[in-house]
Amino acid sequence: MASRSSLVVNARVHLSGSRGRSAVITNNVEYIATREGADKSATVDDLRRSALAERMGLVGYCAERPGSTALFDQDGAIPLRAARRELEKADGAIATVVLSVRRDEASELDLACKEDWQRFCRRNLTPALAEAMDVPESSVRWVAAEHENHPSSKHVHVIAWSSDGLFDSLIARSRLNRARGALTDAALAPALAAEHEARDLARSRAVEAARRVPAEEIDVALPPDGRISYAHLHRWHPDVARAVDTAIAKAESKHPEIKEAGTSYRESVERCAGLKGLEGVARDRYVNDAVRELRVRQGNALLRTIAPDRTTANEREPIASARLDNGPATERKRMRTLIGEIRACVTGKDLEEARKAVRERRPIPESCLRPCPSYALSMAKAPVAAGKALAKALVSATEDSKGRKDLSDEVGRKAERVLARALAAAISAAIRGDAAGIVLAPAKTIVKGMIL
Repeated sequence: MASRSSLVVNARVHLSGSRGRSAVITNNVEYIATREGADKSATVDDLRRSALAERMGLVGYCAERPGSTALFDQDGAIPLRAARRELEKADGAIATVVLSVRRDEASELDLACKEDWQRFCRRNLTPALAEAMDVPESSVRWVAAEHENHPSSKHVHVIAWSSDGLFDSLIARSRLNRARGALTDAALAPALAAEHEARDLARSRAVEAARRVPAEEIDVALPPDGRISYAHLHRWHPDVARAVDTAIAKAESKHPEIKEAGTSYRESVERCAGLKGLEGVARDRYVNDAVRELRVRQGNALLRTIAPDRTTANEREPIASARLDNGPATERKRMRTLIGEIRACVTGKDLEEARKAVRERRPIPESCLRPCPSYALSMAKAPVAAGKALAKALVSATEDSKGRKDLSDEVGRKAERVLARALAAAISAAIRGDAAGIVLAPAKTIVKGMIL
């Protein structure tokens, strides 16, 4: 069964001027391309890419037809001569990497054949190598070949370098570990998806088994009114929720299928945690949250058994909350947009005048807002309403909510906030004024929705 140790990543760096680097160019690339066990078969992807290259007239894209070379790169099959030519022109260090999986786990990881390895490498190698080599993804180059010569494993040899020579040092252990982690996560993705499906099936079996418990076996006294759900009872009637937990435990002892399904579910959750690489507190939290979720679902199944027709007419009144379109967070987001407009449109001279007005605790001149498109649209849409709101906002903007003068030292930011609030007031007033029929500019037609 697949685990975090299923994919083994071995890497070696050959620095500029070293004997090993020369050996990679002269011998190693030929070794991985031609040794016995190197898979030269033409994959569906190779044939498709080759046909596409021919249709596009890319002469020289593939000097050898797919099926005559074991080497492949990000773009398709690559001849040995072309790979060696690129390596000879490359500057900097060269990395040799071997990715291998146990043969009996290859199918579970979708790495059972050359085409699987090609897709895995083309999807994941470039970002992982960029992380390891500390270079941009655009400069990463690599060639690879899949080998079938080992009796207990399947593996692929990779030779990687940077096209601009930026990679010219040993790989830091932390970067190599992050690259290994990314490749391992990608390799285990199919196994994790299958385990998620097994976990969900086990959970469904456990809930369905709880749903079949006879009502007379469930000794739970429900409250006379209110919603019947485990979460609601846990919050408002914790003693009843504890009674539901006790009923689940008793049902497990009487009905082995419930316990068996629950055990399978927990084992599957723990395998998921292992495939994710969770350890310590993070692993415990993941498993406990999953077990708690199952208990909630089973509790709801028991509650539906003993109270299938409970109405919810007498539920507690929900506490009123702020409207989503009028809460503090929405207001802050709106102000950030308007402050951005002010920083982009208001000239340095006008902004300095606004700062001076704030510093002297007097109203900011309306002329400071004239370069802003939102101001122009507001005044064109409903000049009377927008003008009144703008004047009122600018006059009172230097005072806080309690009427005291704001003596903050952040004069520049204060000026921007004052202008933003004034601009927001003008925009809102323009929209309201338009809706109410307040004087509109007769020579201008503004489509509703352009403001805000």
